[in-house]
Amino acid sequence: MEDEMSKSKNVVVAIDTSIMANEVLKRAFSLASKDTTLHIVHCIDIPWINKLKGKKEIVSQTKKKIKKSLKTINKENKTFKIIVKSGSVSTVVVNEAKKLDAKLIVIGAYSEENLKSKILGSNAHNIAQKSNLPVLIVKNMFVEKYENAIAFTDLSKVSKKSIKFAQKFFDNLDIKLVHASKKLSEFVLDYYQINEESNALIKKAKEEKEEKIDKFKKELCFSDIEVLEEAGSFNEALLDYANKEDKDLVILGSTGVRTTSSMIFGSKSSFLMKSVSSDVLVYVPSKK
Repeated sequence: MEDEMSKSKNVVVAIDTSIMANEVLKRAFSLASKDTTLHIVHCIDIPWINKLKGKKEIVSQTKKKIKKSLKTINKENKTFKIIVKSGSVSTVVVNEAKKLDAKLIVIGAYSEENLKSKILGSNAHNIAQKSNLPVLIVKNMFVEKYENAIAFTDLSKVSKKSIKFAQKFFDNLDIKLVHASKKLSEFVLDYYQINEESNALIKKAKEEKEEKIDKFKKELCFSDIEVLEEAGSFNEALLDYANKEDKDLVILGSTGVRTTSSMIFGSKSSFLMKSVSSDVLVYVPSKK
């Protein structure tokens, strides 16, 4: 059911001309609830499109093509609106999301050019960086609703919000919490000649971390958080873990640096967003 803007929860769905567009649409319609309006945004990224006399007809035909493709996808008659504009993809999508006060942006990870190599496309990356909104990055073909997920948490407030957001948007999602903790290697301990006093401090730090983990679990009503102790690179360890677990979704709460126009993700979030094989929810608190 195509409808005008209402007081419903707005979700922006960005699609291009690649074969992933239908998978993005399937995913978006699968998560849409009764109070959700999906705003399907397609951007014609051709520099000279505005100079064409037939631009209005191109826009009209594009809307018809998208609407036709939705006949087999929107089987539950969910509310949507189709928006076709020209310009820079990331700029158009981000501006529409802000104008609509969207709660989420759903985008495909790969453009037509990098679909085979599965490299995160520049449009997807730019939208995630600039939107100041939660972004769901679709990397895989749609099979069914998300059933399980990994949430990599640093125990921060943003991480907590990212998990609550996922619980709200994805029905009956089984979320596994994972926290990476720095482990001092035997080499480091020997090198700095750690004495008994320092060992006592290390023990106290571990106890404080355990208390923090217990508090985090209780606040979210989770029974367990798996702790990965890693002496080397967190990035590679978390990537290996995510790929071995092969969950439907990876949840990342960004605690990066906010600029006047965007959120620059921390190194771990940025690396995992690009590298994991699962779909990714990058949670960024709305900029108010």
